[in-house]
Amino acid sequence: MATHWGNYSDYSGPANVAASATHVRDPRLDLLATLVPGLFTAKRCLDIGCNAGGVSCQLAFDFQAATVTGVDIDPKLVAQAKKLLALRASRVRPSTKDTKPTVEYFPISAVLENGFVETREGSTSGSMTAWPRVSFTPADWVVVADQDTSGPYDVILALSVIKWIHLEHLDQGLKTFFSKCSLSLSSGGYLIIELQTWESYEKAVRPSKAPHFSKNMKQLQYRPETSFDELLAEEGLLLCASSEALPRPIKVYRKHA
Repeated sequence: MATHWGNYSDYSGPANVAASATHVRDPRLDLLATLVPGLFTAKRCLDIGCNAGGVSCQLAFDFQAATVTGVDIDPKLVAQAKKLLALRASRVRPSTKDTKPTVEYFPISAVLENGFVETREGSTSGSMTAWPRVSFTPADWVVVADQDTSGPYDVILALSVIKWIHLEHLDQGLKTFFSKCSLSLSSGGYLIIELQTWESYEKAVRPSKAPHFSKNMKQLQYRPETSFDELLAEEGLLLCASSEALPRPIKVYRKHA
């Protein structure tokens, strides 16, 4: 596996927005909740390429997902995600017999003064009932065989990550990824893709970062703008909603029930 996976230190794309300020909701999640009302509420979610955990934590704390599993190939980013989870969990006022948990109840200053509360990562297996149920795993989800991340899920998110999967694993790896997404979704579940254009692929090829991408890109036949819908349809994932309101198109596919 290559040393670099696209997690460049100077990357400033949408995936880093939520991680930089916990009070700022990711516009992609707000858009998706509008496109498919109730998309995340009480759902089992998988965030592939979770980066520093901003989206995963928002799914649990702000969009009331039942469980969230975040997976990223970079263990350093997974470590950051776990810290973000601990920070957000420490700001929650616990539920009582009459009230639900209140997010962002305690100020960050109080957390810094008194320290983080002890957090236990949740699991998708249902073995843990504490809220929120969030877990982070360092892995290349395309090729790893891990029961803890295999689902089934109601929602799988692939935001700002398809390009890196395609460049690393080539056309066959992309097909493998789409197939695994379909197998990991429950009947009627949703796959969400933030489309990275072919122009974006070209910008990803840097001599000093993952130089093998240049050779790999010459081998690619599939194009995000023209091939993905058909490839996903072959896996029983049909386009049901889309939007170009944000800098990158968002597409939602539903697994045939």
